[in-house]
Amino acid sequence: MYGRINLAEIDYDLDKDIKTTKPNLKEANEVFINYCLYKDFNSVHPLYQDDIDLYAWNCLYEEDKLVAWEQTMLYPNDKVAFSQQFAWDYKEPWKRIGWRFSYHVPAWLKSKGYKYLYLGDHHEYKSKIKGYEVLEHISKHLDGSFKK
Repeated sequence: MYGRINLAEIDYDLDKDIKTTKPNLKEANEVFINYCLYKDFNSVHPLYQDDIDLYAWNCLYEEDKLVAWEQTMLYPNDKVAFSQQFAWDYKEPWKRIGWRFSYHVPAWLKSKGYKYLYLGDHHEYKSKIKGYEVLEHISKHLDGSFKK
């Protein structure tokens, strides 16, 4: 199953500390490596310079050091976006930085006139985000019965 956020349904505020800026590859990789080690992922694909160049980035810096980021693929003509990847260094896990991005990124996209933010595979925690919906079988989209 695949999920998205209907941005018309959210009322989150922008997080003043999260900036739309591209990090450099070295600092993005430092956060990514710490994130993957903390999560103990069995398999990951590396970050490339093209990841920095191709996507829009939202970054959180603390004391001028990158601590978390999210990369988003934008489709400006269709006003939809795809969340590609998120990472944070988990040095202070009690801060729940991931949730800050879960509220900020939809608010940022809504402020730019976007309609949907696609989040990839469904996971139960995503259903806590306002406007979250699980997409139906393709036949429901084609016949118009998926009206969310």
